[in-house]
Amino acid sequence: MNWDLFAQEVQDLSKKIDYHPDIIIGITRGGIIPARLLSTYLNVSEMYCLTVRKIDEERKVSTEILENLVDKNILLVEDMLETGRSMIVAKKYLKSKGAKVKTACLYFMPISEIVPDFYLREVQEVQRFPWDS
Repeated sequence: MNWDLFAQEVQDLSKKIDYHPDIIIGITRGGIIPARLLSTYLNVSEMYCLTVRKIDEERKVSTEILENLVDKNILLVEDMLETGRSMIVAKKYLKSKGAKVKTACLYFMPISEIVPDFYLREVQEVQRFPWDS
């Protein structure tokens, strides 16, 4: 995938999102660039990053969002979901802070433990993005 195709895919995803978030949050690393583009396409200026680390088989949020998220509409973004476990942990964290959370990604695999609220398509293989080396 090249940058032009990636930008088009994110724009196509944005057209499927019938939700107006107050804040867009990208899960580092893969969710940062799609989240930034979605913030433009959806006209949302407030954006944060959330890091979820895999420690052994467990995932944990390792950054703190200090903003008051009570009753805020959040769009939580990842590039693609394989197992979806990082998305699950991040969503639970944001909900524990009182946020209303919807999820988005470009692609997800059938093995994912969560189906995102908004996505372009289900895929059978891990997709490579322009920033992947």
